[in-house]
Amino acid sequence: MSKSIARSALASAKEVPLPQIDIVREARERLEAAWLQDRENREDAFTDLKFLAGDQWPAAVRQQREAQSRPCLTINRLPQFVHQVANSVRMNPPQIKAIPAGGEATEALAEIYSGLFRHIQYRSNATHVFAHAVHYAVACGIGHFRLATDYIDDNAFEQEILIRRIQHPLSVFWDPAAIEPSRADADYCLVSEMIGKKEFEARFPHAAATDFDTPSDGNAESGLFWASRDAVRVCEYWVKRPVVRTIARLARGETVDITGVDPAELPRLGIVATRKVRSHKVERYLLSGSEVLEGPNAWAGRYIPIFPVIGAETALETKTVRSGLIRAARDPQQLYNFWRSAAVEAIALAPRSPFLATPAMIAKFKAQWDTQNTVARPYLLYEPDPDAPGSRPTREPPPGVPTALTQESAIAADEMKATTGIYDAALGARSNEISGVAIRARESQGGNAALHYQDNLMATLHHLGKALIDLVPKIYDSERTLRIMREDDSHDPVRINAAVMGVDGKPMLLNDLSQGIYDVRVKIGPAYATRRSEAADAMLQFIRAVPQAAGIAGDLVAKNMDWPGADEIAARLKRTLPPQVTGETLSAEAQAAQARQQALAEAELARAQSMAAKSGADAAKAEAAAQQAALDAAKAEAELRATAVAAESPAAAI
Repeated sequence: MSKSIARSALASAKEVPLPQIDIVREARERLEAAWLQDRENREDAFTDLKFLAGDQWPAAVRQQREAQSRPCLTINRLPQFVHQVANSVRMNPPQIKAIPAGGEATEALAEIYSGLFRHIQYRSNATHVFAHAVHYAVACGIGHFRLATDYIDDNAFEQEILIRRIQHPLSVFWDPAAIEPSRADADYCLVSEMIGKKEFEARFPHAAATDFDTPSDGNAESGLFWASRDAVRVCEYWVKRPVVRTIARLARGETVDITGVDPAELPRLGIVATRKVRSHKVERYLLSGSEVLEGPNAWAGRYIPIFPVIGAETALETKTVRSGLIRAARDPQQLYNFWRSAAVEAIALAPRSPFLATPAMIAKFKAQWDTQNTVARPYLLYEPDPDAPGSRPTREPPPGVPTALTQESAIAADEMKATTGIYDAALGARSNEISGVAIRARESQGGNAALHYQDNLMATLHHLGKALIDLVPKIYDSERTLRIMREDDSHDPVRINAAVMGVDGKPMLLNDLSQGIYDVRVKIGPAYATRRSEAADAMLQFIRAVPQAAGIAGDLVAKNMDWPGADEIAARLKRTLPPQVTGETLSAEAQAAQARQQALAEAELARAQSMAAKSGADAAKAEAAAQQAALDAAKAEAELRATAVAAESPAAAI
């Protein structure tokens, strides 16, 4: 049995008044009702899936053409349209965010919820799960996934919530009275699955692998044959049972459920008011064709943990038609296959172009010429005809393929684009647009045509978020440390349900997830790494336009770069910025230390300036002395020259 069924999140089992035989009968009747209401949609969905897999020719037509050795080509163009829509979920992974909505809800607890949601999605590889469901919503009109819980590891008692895929979209049968796209208003749901007989006998040794009655007009395409030679089909039966609960408001403002509480314990709770509430509980059974294999088991949450992703729905007077992208493209795809097969057949069956020659040219080599269409020869011999001098055998032009065949093939290809709403630009083909705005506008045509698939996914994820808000406090109900995930994919440990002393001196629970009312918001967009890369590009363009911004925003640009060492460079750049730029405030101790450091720096600067001034004064004095010495030397030299001149004059000689 698959883990999706064997490890569903279940609380303690409780007996219900219905005996087993009535449970099986109830499930069978509800399965019949679900099948009859949804029969046409399911049969069309099955055909859609066959088309997607390449089974596109009617069986009788294929058999007839193959018996006549005629081409029966399948050139499957449908997967590209399905992948174009479904893969957008992989490019733009959805996120579920909790927001405070009342009671004792706080932003801090809402952030813990949001971080836990991201961690659950990360642990479950939820992007793949959601993309799988959207793939089938696009292909055949509906896909599914589910919630489950499992123990954290084999040595732990704590459980965690997980999101699991449901492989086959047609294995789920819904309450026909449910009208919400998320099926949140359904009162029951059945999920069927095939398991091997040996596994069945090992798991349920005392159970009989008996057939479950199929619907009155069921067939192989209904997926309701519950037993076969080598496998047995089992069924999960999820059902809401009505219950009446008693709730009480306590003196401190808290609302609690006191259903089943010992009356002797009520006075100490400080109850202010009580009232009866009509509600429901969710139970799960595992059924074979004739008996209850497991259950009844009470699910911890108040919602059936099966979630559909719907394609397109059209409400008529007596029924609702559900479809995917392939439904309207089936006929153009068949026409394309037919016209391409006809073109190949016309080319293959056309006679080979004959040669024109006289009997005398080929008489000696007639055996070669008779087999020239069946035997590949490097050359053909002929004898020149004296009655036709200068002539030789020549081949006539080959017959042309009717242009109508190629034209009809092109028309069928265009009709597939028209019925899906996805044209060449959305599929990556080049067009005449040059500017980025024009290219994006052309590409958005395909996105807008398939926008309802994304919108329906968001509706289902909103319901999933509400189910998680309801389920988290019941699964994560003990004191433990959770790993929550931030938007930048980093993980932080958070302690929940820890007993601490409040500011009023009374004991309280730290990060009590059961307190407050929360709503959810779903966002579908690029992953954090993509957003960071786009932010870095935009920042660089801004700095080119405003260069002076580099001095105050360089750390942010480096922080959003995606290469080794970017974070370290960002940290270094940030340390060079003053607090008034970063907006950071220093503590009193840090401010005092900064003041002391600044005072020391100023004192060191004054000392350096003083030493520089003293050194400058000494240098000036030395320079003045040198200048004076130079003057004295010049004066002495002048006096010496004057004495020498006087001694050499005639007057001195007399």
